[in-house]
Amino acid sequence: MDTAFLEQILIIFALSIAALALCYRMKMPGIVAFFLTGIIAGPYGLGLITNRADVEILAELGIIFLLFTIGMELSLKSLLDMKKGMLTGGVLQIGLTIGIVAVIASALGLAPPEAIFFGMLLAHTSTTVMLTVFQHRGEVDTPPVRLALGISVLQDLSTVPMILLVPMLGGMGSAGVVPSLINFALGLVLLAAVTASALWVVPRFLYRVASLRSRELFMITVITLCLGTAWLTSRAGLSLALGAFLAGLIISESEYSNAALSTVIPFRDVFTSFFFVSMGMLLNTGFFAAHALLIVAIIVGVIVLKAIIGAIAVLPAGVSLRTAVLTGLAIGQIGEFAFILSRTGIEHGLLSPDLEQIFLAVSVGTMAVAPFVIASAPQATAVVRRLPLPVWLRARDASLKVAPANGPEEGHIIIVGFGPIGRHVAEAARSTGVPYMAIELNPKTVREERKKGEPIFFGDAINEGVLVHAGVERARVVVITIPDAATARQVTGIARKLNPDCAIITRTRYMENSLALYAIGANDVVCEEFETAAKVLSRVLVRYPVQKSDIDRLVASMRTGNYEMLRRASGQVPLLHDIGLHLDNAEVSIVRVDEGAPIAGKTLAEADLRRRYAVTVLAVRRGTETLAGPDGGTVIEAGDLCILVEAGPGNPDIASLFRHGTEGQGS
Repeated sequence: MDTAFLEQILIIFALSIAALALCYRMKMPGIVAFFLTGIIAGPYGLGLITNRADVEILAELGIIFLLFTIGMELSLKSLLDMKKGMLTGGVLQIGLTIGIVAVIASALGLAPPEAIFFGMLLAHTSTTVMLTVFQHRGEVDTPPVRLALGISVLQDLSTVPMILLVPMLGGMGSAGVVPSLINFALGLVLLAAVTASALWVVPRFLYRVASLRSRELFMITVITLCLGTAWLTSRAGLSLALGAFLAGLIISESEYSNAALSTVIPFRDVFTSFFFVSMGMLLNTGFFAAHALLIVAIIVGVIVLKAIIGAIAVLPAGVSLRTAVLTGLAIGQIGEFAFILSRTGIEHGLLSPDLEQIFLAVSVGTMAVAPFVIASAPQATAVVRRLPLPVWLRARDASLKVAPANGPEEGHIIIVGFGPIGRHVAEAARSTGVPYMAIELNPKTVREERKKGEPIFFGDAINEGVLVHAGVERARVVVITIPDAATARQVTGIARKLNPDCAIITRTRYMENSLALYAIGANDVVCEEFETAAKVLSRVLVRYPVQKSDIDRLVASMRTGNYEMLRRASGQVPLLHDIGLHLDNAEVSIVRVDEGAPIAGKTLAEADLRRRYAVTVLAVRRGTETLAGPDGGTVIEAGDLCILVEAGPGNPDIASLFRHGTEGQGS
């Protein structure tokens, strides 16, 4: 075995470990770590890698597997089902970026083919970087992020026709244009063959392979399809990357695509890392040092230009200004598919050595700062709002695109965000007769829910006018269900400023965000991370001979130790429902007095609840009035809500006193 080759692989892996750890601590994407590894180990760094050709072979495999998995994830059916906002926004973003960058590049002296190609490179965004950033922030399921990811996926797909067009650009103005046209036509024929194979041939073939129930056979078959298709397209004069993508697209339409994808992903992750390392080895650190100011200026310019184009591209989808700004910032970096396209451009003379160095440095720079750029979305939105925007855009951002009709006058719940959690809150409020008003940023959801009669309107709750329109000054409770931690903090602060007396219940995904929410004014923070832990604990213990009361006490202890600690840190006092956590064997409950119930019409002294049932009435809610600490002369009426503290486990007899047609056993 060639130990020199093994030594170079070991160097790359060892440096990657250190670079990945550093990038993780600095909250940078992992792709940047592989670039840093290449820069350090390459000829312009420490020169640790002496045989770059070996790394190039592994990098080529990385490109093949990367395009293969993208092809499997981008099925033909899913492309047809892509939402209008993603499709129109993606097409507009790609077209505008190529056009505007081409004009700017031409004005700076580039030839038209080179200028167009540079526009193609900048039109790409890194889906991997975006997913990494938003998964860390817990915002993958929010409408702006789904929109940005949809556009990024469309950009990835556009790499295929761009690869086919590159030979034509390289042959413009020369005799090579005819062969380029032939290659382009050949590519279209291959696409037709792929469609036919995906629909009729490959599913039947994979069925026969899978029926043998051999994991090894299935894995080898999938990899052979990938490498074989790439080899065939290469022999036909097209790129290996195009062939790998087409192979993935073929498998994507079969019911075995998920199994095939899980088989290839480990190969993809390993070999793709070599691709990014090889790109980092190309970066000339001396060139970067000599042109540092120019490169930094270009990085800023690219991010700003792509953010503006991205925001403009999604406006026809009817999104709010905040969604447009966040989408634009999310797609402000340059993606990994641009590197694949750049290799094709170099082969056809569309990227000079100096331009290649600028492109590499700018791409790595935009990826490195992507998390910080995305985090600046609230501040960027505030700056944009101060600009002289068109009236129609200000009207849309002011949120009242769909005005609520016959909203509650006071004492209602305001639900910010009408996802699954918001819907459950609305359903509970509706079933108990509590008035509510919902605010939602997704116009499609607003339109559909209003048809069902829901009191909901379109708006961005970080605008004071939106909360005022929902009647926040008169609301009793504000429930903030949006997963975006930064936005939740803003909405919590605004709601507390507008109504110092309302109860604010805020959802968050991670404990680390809870303290800030309490400090800014939330009365209660429901942390998904903690609640999941409590539920898992109870589900585990129920499998053992542990009494339910002991399980409840353990869970209550967890809540006391966590939520109480956070409230103390933020200077808040415990809430009503926490009283039971501080009293051993005590339970707090709220009961409604039915018409004709045994206790209706009696005074508390006559009911004698404390002596007969070990129950104390803390308060009585009657309409809009609250009777706190009622004395023995207080008469309990039908419809009252009584807040009770029971000393000990729940007494079944006490409930009968408040129900119609029943009589307490002790009466």
